[in-house]
Amino acid sequence: MNDAAIETGLPAPGDLDDGPPVPLPRGVRPSAIGTVLRITADRQVRGRKLLVLCAMFSLPILFAALAHRFQDPFNAKKAEDVLVFGMIPQALVPLAALLFASGMVQDDVEEQTLTYLMIRPVPRWLIYASKLAGTWLVLALVTAAFTTMALAAVYWGTGLLDAPALAIRAGILSGILALALAAYAALFGLLGLLTRRALVGGVAYIVAFEGAFANIDFAVRWSTVMFHVRTLSIRWLGLSGDDWGIDAAKAPAATTSVLVLAGVAAAAAVLGALAFSTREFRVKTPEGS
Repeated sequence: MNDAAIETGLPAPGDLDDGPPVPLPRGVRPSAIGTVLRITADRQVRGRKLLVLCAMFSLPILFAALAHRFQDPFNAKKAEDVLVFGMIPQALVPLAALLFASGMVQDDVEEQTLTYLMIRPVPRWLIYASKLAGTWLVLALVTAAFTTMALAAVYWGTGLLDAPALAIRAGILSGILALALAAYAALFGLLGLLTRRALVGGVAYIVAFEGAFANIDFAVRWSTVMFHVRTLSIRWLGLSGDDWGIDAAKAPAATTSVLVLAGVAAAAAVLGALAFSTREFRVKTPEGS
């Protein structure tokens, strides 16, 4: 130790030999991504949002039970058209995606957990993608469960569908709705990054664009999620498109509709990841700063 070190009480430069630099790990650890997924899923399944979601998806089951009780004779096909293929994909699915996806980033800001996610060795775009995937997974599982129960409630005691046929029908429909949820969640996640009034804007989009334009026999309907959900229902479940004004002979192929829904989800997810990566977030601290 030299004189300068003795006077200051600190080691002089060169007195300490730390050895070769320790290389930092390259790439992203799967455990870090899993942590983001787990945190997102945990947040989505607790609190009032999940209760609201379950209450919403319980409505078709309740209405089916009431129809069994008071409708004489009970028309299972009509009940399925209205409750399962009407209420669930046209109202409940987009509203559920709006409720969960539009606030998935803002909730982290308000609960002061965004900083914890940011300091993890995960790129920003991958944090957003993981949060979006976790939100979609929760929505898809809840939707599949309640859709199956709604179908069972409609056909209960009718003898029109046995258990294996009902399970197949529910599985196909759940797959279609999962594709729709991927597109809606990506769209509303992006909307939540662009405006604080995402709920208002999302409701306007659902009513005006998905609700009105999807029913107009014009080229613009091809750009709606709802049109392709209905097309897949026609192709895979044998539904008639007459009630929706869709001519099966002119409707796109199932592969086309799948690619459109996947493309919408991917494009909106990429834009959302870019917005999340470049945006500055003001995170509240315990001191209120």
